[in-house]
Amino acid sequence: MYEWGGVRYAVWYLRLREAERTRSIFDGVVKVEKVLVGDEIENGMETERIDDLSARILNERNPVCYGSDLRWANHLYPIYLTEQFVKARYIPNESFLQMF
Repeated sequence: MYEWGGVRYAVWYLRLREAERTRSIFDGVVKVEKVLVGDEIENGMETERIDDLSARILNERNPVCYGSDLRWANHLYPIYLTEQFVKARYIPNESFLQMF
């Protein structure tokens, strides 16, 4: 656990990909942070809760961007879709400034 700004967090690292299948040993590892609430603030998180959250994250690990994005090993599919949506609607600075 750690605390920042008066808020306590649980932090752990989760390997999404086997190291043998990535460019470096750090690819495929994500940092998971969860704000502690209720009795978690005093007692920390239950191991079963961490296991459940980790399993849910692992279930989202198969992106469709495999091979088309160098960061594929660190992508969760919903995050990849969000990035694609935002990039599709990106307005270059020059175009944005000309709107005013």
